[in-house]
Amino acid sequence: MIVAFYALPIPASLLGLLILFGLLHWKLIGIDWLEPASPLLIKYLAFFFIPVGVGVINHLSLLANNILLIIILLFGLPAIVLVAVGKVSNKGRYRD
Repeated sequence: MIVAFYALPIPASLLGLLILFGLLHWKLIGIDWLEPASPLLIKYLAFFFIPVGVGVINHLSLLANNILLIIILLFGLPAIVLVAVGKVSNKGRYRD
């Protein structure tokens, strides 16, 4: 309701997780309050991914139009970062 009322550009589930994290971090709620519900939530965790799957299916044409960019972002950029980190760390004080 917060996301809809304030027209926030983030998913409601993400906002809920952030609020829960804040409440746990500042010890406004205890972990023991969440413990009884945890096994049930973990048991049905797959159901929480249904909205994401529906969103992907709804935007398949957008994904298909940008498949090359998606592949570059998923595989190319991490490879470039790994190579760059390797080169920088190789110039560090632990040289052979």
